[in-house]
Amino acid sequence: MNDSIFMVFSSVAPSLLRAGDGRADNEGDMRTIAIINATGANEFAFEPFADGPGSFNRVLELMCSVASPDDVLVLAGPGFRNPDGVVLRNVVESGEWSMRSLLDAAVTFAADRHDADAVVYGHADSPFLDGEMAGRLLALHRRYRAEYTYADGYPPGFSVEILSTRALPNIARLASANDIPADRDGLFAVIQKDINSYDIETELSPVDLRAYRFSPLCDTRRNMVSARRLWEAGVRNAADVVRVLPERLDLLRNLPAFLWVQIAGGCLQSCSYCPYPLMTGDPRKVDGFMPVASFESIMAQAEALCDDLVVDLSLWGEPSLHPEFPELVDRVLARPRFTLIVETSGLGWKPGLAERVAASGGSRVQWIVSLDESEETGYHALRGDGYAEAVDFAGRLAAAAPGRVHIQAVRMTSNEERLESFYRGWKKISEKVIIQKFDSFAGLLPDQSVADLTPLVRYPCRHLARDMAVLLDGSVPSCKHCLVRGADGSVNYAKILGNAFDGGLARAWEAGEQWYQAHIDGEYPGPCEACDEYHTFNA
Repeated sequence: MNDSIFMVFSSVAPSLLRAGDGRADNEGDMRTIAIINATGANEFAFEPFADGPGSFNRVLELMCSVASPDDVLVLAGPGFRNPDGVVLRNVVESGEWSMRSLLDAAVTFAADRHDADAVVYGHADSPFLDGEMAGRLLALHRRYRAEYTYADGYPPGFSVEILSTRALPNIARLASANDIPADRDGLFAVIQKDINSYDIETELSPVDLRAYRFSPLCDTRRNMVSARRLWEAGVRNAADVVRVLPERLDLLRNLPAFLWVQIAGGCLQSCSYCPYPLMTGDPRKVDGFMPVASFESIMAQAEALCDDLVVDLSLWGEPSLHPEFPELVDRVLARPRFTLIVETSGLGWKPGLAERVAASGGSRVQWIVSLDESEETGYHALRGDGYAEAVDFAGRLAAAAPGRVHIQAVRMTSNEERLESFYRGWKKISEKVIIQKFDSFAGLLPDQSVADLTPLVRYPCRHLARDMAVLLDGSVPSCKHCLVRGADGSVNYAKILGNAFDGGLARAWEAGEQWYQAHIDGEYPGPCEACDEYHTFNA
């Protein structure tokens, strides 16, 4: 780690600084340390926000209201850039951070401030970080001599977290035993490893807003739009967001976050619980592939629309059948903020191909291998032939790409009795096992649901708010799940919003706004009324 020490803050706005040296009110001689996590900060954290200072400057100002500027530490990553007019005293720079290195830096910083009793910790990309809440949490933390204090139920970016300096070395040692990224959830993830060993205090939001999956942060183009729109709605602090967000569900939709792309027309199986055979006939007899140039066009449009994206191959069809699959992977990974999910049956892969792709893509390529069953007879009933090949593929890939291979089973009445053995067996091989709810595609398929997981109160569809799907010919349906049966018995999508190759992704995304608004109004077009996928959430 390269440590860099700079001069003191020279132009911190005084509006949030309290009288004296920046310590919280009513704390007497208690000394507070503040740490700003800028390890993942990028250009969005330093852009002007809401006709004022950027997010980093706002967070810095807040931290100087709870601690002396001498006691504020900035942990900077490769995307950090020093704002004009602000000269920093305590900065540790590194090209690579983990919670282990982050907490080690915190321990070193605190060691020179032995009379400090608390560490206030926040992220540089949080323009709504609430100073009043920080003061309340700090008072709560000291009143009960807690070791970790946080707020729960708010969207990310409204609350600081607080550690006691006496617990800091122990928490750092705990981090050293676990490989945890230095991201937004990193501190809690470390403590969670031995949570019963710490005295913890929490402030709960009067309304639990976590289900909205809303992130008004300055870290991506999408979240930046969310943050600006939230500000325009009058939100300035945690109390405001609790009041405003439940009444402004339109704020939840701005730019897509998840993109399915169909790259192959055919499958190597005809699964009994899949609607694709109803759309195409026997998919084992279907061919056709998306040309690399066409796929590149989609990626270029997607990058222009939203700088970060999860791309999922293949919407329908088996990706192993595409003759130029590695080239498609390269086109995704050429976009630094794109990540890739490959959904496969585990059949049809040329020897070593998946392993090479996994090695080249690293953590940016995740795999889902659909198996559904723990024994061959049940597998054959659900999926057909190929059990031995699929199981062998899943095991080999899990060994080649540990932590990046998800073994999946759809939970149905037909396999419920064997799911526990499926989970336990594959958990020994891969740490990631997915048990997915059954999707009847709005009643198109016979219901095989084992349990009703729908919320008591319906809210607008998450897929309409954040997902897009592109078919082999470029068609963009309103939603992956939105299938209907025509008068002639054929099955197809209820609505095509546009075409990626004729009109473009951006126009198709805009066309989906009316479907989402209908959900806000309590009206559910087409098959939406019968669909129970609205509450599910993709990566």
